[in-house]
Amino acid sequence: MSADKMTVGFKNIYYALMQDDVREGATTYGTPKRFAGAMQATLNQNPSSQTVYVDDVPVATVTSVGVLEMELGVDNITKEAAAELFAYRIDDNGVLLEATRGKSPYIALGFESESIDGGKLMNWIYKGKLTVPSQEFQTKGESVEIKSQSVTAQFVNRLSDGERKVSVHSNDEGINAEVILDWFEKVYVPVLTGGTTPTV
Repeated sequence: MSADKMTVGFKNIYYALMQDDVREGATTYGTPKRFAGAMQATLNQNPSSQTVYVDDVPVATVTSVGVLEMELGVDNITKEAAAELFAYRIDDNGVLLEATRGKSPYIALGFESESIDGGKLMNWIYKGKLTVPSQEFQTKGESVEIKSQSVTAQFVNRLSDGERKVSVHSNDEGINAEVILDWFEKVYVPVLTGGTTPTV
């Protein structure tokens, strides 16, 4: 990444429930929804490598990319999002019941970051699950410390096409402007020469 595209912001976190992911078939998602106010995020690709030795001489190196891990700091997760993402329930009085009922779903996670040149770096990570958020509470003292919620997630490749993450910078040459404008309207569908990948 060039210096003028170094990121200086983080905002607009969206999630979309994965409805289906079929090997050599299609991946489908629901409509993206706002997740929470963005504070910070760290992505770790977990790469690994191994060198092959023959007759005491290194002759090859094998590399692989592991599970994509994300640490996400947010201000407050809505109870509606928590119910969907962590298999919670909301009772008739609007109270969130935080006993997990069933399995948490796979989701796609989208977000935006600003860059030094004034552009936008847009992202979708295609298939992952979030952990139940951790929270800190602390009494107020002479100085106030604002506590955020912390969520971790692990993302894997889709079965349908092997894709895991896509990103686009708004100031790159040859970018369709509608792609940036519609980024959070639906999970991005890659367009390749010869047709579109079977994803909606």
